[in-house]
Amino acid sequence: MKTQIKQFLFTFFYFNTNERKGLISLCVLVIFLQILSFTQKQFVYSQDIPELSIAQLNWIQDTLISDIDYRQSAGFFNKKFQHGNKNRLTYVADSVHLTKKRLIKYPIDINSADSITLVALPKIGPFLAGRIVDYRTKLGGFHSLDQLTEIWSFKEDYLYDLTGKIWIDPGKFNYLNINELTFDELKTHPYFKYSLSKAIVNNRTHHGKFNNIQDLKRIKMVNDSIIELISPYIRFD
Repeated sequence: MKTQIKQFLFTFFYFNTNERKGLISLCVLVIFLQILSFTQKQFVYSQDIPELSIAQLNWIQDTLISDIDYRQSAGFFNKKFQHGNKNRLTYVADSVHLTKKRLIKYPIDINSADSITLVALPKIGPFLAGRIVDYRTKLGGFHSLDQLTEIWSFKEDYLYDLTGKIWIDPGKFNYLNINELTFDELKTHPYFKYSLSKAIVNNRTHHGKFNNIQDLKRIKMVNDSIIELISPYIRFD
């Protein structure tokens, strides 16, 4: 019986000299790669967290907490997140010794809130908060919450989630003196841009100043839709 077993193993697991050398080399390579992978993981997790400023700590804190709140409300905490990313998140939070999340008082004035405050809102991450601040600067301020939907990646249903949490102070946006602004100054506004700014300046040069909103209709390209869009921002002083 032993002879038969020995013969069976010899027949099916026979390797010549070169094959044995190749198999041994392969095993050594696999073991080396496993050791290297383990060493790199230990090295990454043993690195000291760099010194961060108070502003950076607050930004990281608000970003992490708002992301957790959003995932919880949306039901995105699956088993993988709970047992995987959550541990890494806890490690980061503990390592930088974040302070307690500052309290946010609702509603937030969308015309004066900074990006850190905006990140605390539902569905608003750091990148979208940055876009809101950037677009607000170009506009000179918002006059309607519906203008938020003009921002790329801001979906209309976000307004529903933000109901009662944001508002707009109408006294906190800049007006444009349509009779004094130059072409270069006017074209930077998202609602005027190049063509409309050029038409307004040329018409003002040839036909004089505009006295009211109806005077803008002497420009062919200005229709009721454009009037509705730009009228909250312009003055004729």
